[in-house]
Amino acid sequence: MLLGLSTLNVQLSTAFAQGTAFTYQGRLNTSGSAANGNYDFRFKLYTDPFGNNQVGATQLTNAIPVTAGLFTTTIDFGAGIFSGGNYWLEVDVRSNGADSYTVLSPFQAVTPTPYAVMANTASNLLGALPVAQLGGGTANISISGNATTATTANNFSGSLSGDVTGTQGATVVANVGGQSAANVAGGASAANAATSASTANTIVKCDALGNFSASTVTANLSGNATSATTAGSLAIPPGMVLIPAGAFTMGNSIHDSDITDAAPTNVTVSAFYMDVNLVSYSQWQSVYYWATNHGYGFDNAGSGKAVNHPVQTVDWYDCVKWCNARSQQAGLTPVYYTITYPAHVYTSGSLTPHVNWAANGYRLPTEAEWEKAARGGLSGQRFPWGNVITENLANYSGNTSYSYDLGPNGYNSIGSIGGTSPATSPVGSFAPNGYGLYDMAGNVFERCWDWYGTPYGQPTPTNPTGPGTGSFRVMRGGSWRDAAYQARCADRNYSDLGSADDGIGFRCVRGL
Repeated sequence: MLLGLSTLNVQLSTAFAQGTAFTYQGRLNTSGSAANGNYDFRFKLYTDPFGNNQVGATQLTNAIPVTAGLFTTTIDFGAGIFSGGNYWLEVDVRSNGADSYTVLSPFQAVTPTPYAVMANTASNLLGALPVAQLGGGTANISISGNATTATTANNFSGSLSGDVTGTQGATVVANVGGQSAANVAGGASAANAATSASTANTIVKCDALGNFSASTVTANLSGNATSATTAGSLAIPPGMVLIPAGAFTMGNSIHDSDITDAAPTNVTVSAFYMDVNLVSYSQWQSVYYWATNHGYGFDNAGSGKAVNHPVQTVDWYDCVKWCNARSQQAGLTPVYYTITYPAHVYTSGSLTPHVNWAANGYRLPTEAEWEKAARGGLSGQRFPWGNVITENLANYSGNTSYSYDLGPNGYNSIGSIGGTSPATSPVGSFAPNGYGLYDMAGNVFERCWDWYGTPYGQPTPTNPTGPGTGSFRVMRGGSWRDAAYQARCADRNYSDLGSADDGIGFRCVRGL
């Protein structure tokens, strides 16, 4: 049996304090086909992805109807379990009344939703309770003060989305789009004085006639809202951060002599969202199984040292198709297509797709976007944090013959846990850069959209997308087996489009 796709959801109450149960939805396949009938499920929770340390009681749910592979059940591990640590869920299944269970693999990393249900204070909530998702640029939410307890959230009418009218008498209780409750409250104060879309660091209300007014904000964000479309799209997607628009010096401004293809160039990029982490193996699988049941074909199934390690052994075509599948699974407009947009979404084969840069779906970053994000707001530094590197800061292969590598020599001890083939490390194992991004140096190379070529900054220095043709695609950031020189922000590398290597992964971006 194979669990093809699963998600965790919470139904929020509008009048009562939250309980400890959460809804589990999944897809069950048996012998390669969608299962049908009644099945018994057993759930166990662990602090590691290998089943060594169980927490909470084993949960049994019997005779759950499964239709066309889809099922829904409720899990309740009780109070005090979700305290902020990382947890993995074991799912076991058997035909109703059978003698033994089949243990599904791999264990699934628990999403932030159950943590939000268990939170007692705003500091414990992990970004799971948004103020509103602005749909079409219109919302009317009144925010008062800073959060003190999770029960304050009971004044919200469920999960606010789309065009919301009326005043919600509630305080912000969680990080919203990566911003703290205090920042959101500050943004709300700024919005109270807003009279136009150009009020800095705020999102203001825009009605159907295009008139702007005060009292609406979802987060304290960088940049100005310049139109109703912009205002409606600046609610930061979960698991991503906003990379602000602006010019920066792309390339080897520190003049390391071994970088010969990255002359300093002034480049400007528009604001965009980027995944906080590399795409993990479990995240890859959750989209991959959905995609293969919806007409997608991949060259490689992907690999991962563990579910919370970066996915690898996927080629460039796989990554692009996976971005489209992730978009469609989330109800977004896919970016890549074959002949005519939007009728021919790129779902299979090995070809150079066309790009709809205006689509709101997931895509690979351009090379310029990647370097802007990697630098984290710093200028002219070798690495996302400064000019020297140590294995306490990134997963790479130490070589202290480089003056800027403080070592130690050899594979990183974190990546070596569980073996050195590959020596990847769990995503997010090291400190983030100034934009809140993890693993922008080391772990696995990250694929970009651009064809490799020199000079870069083509076809224009504003939002460059690379040469029109080429033989190789750019990849950036270095990997677990590479020396520090390849982990530099300015260092450029490239690969065949069809190569699938255990040192190459990716992360996604989205336009505003």
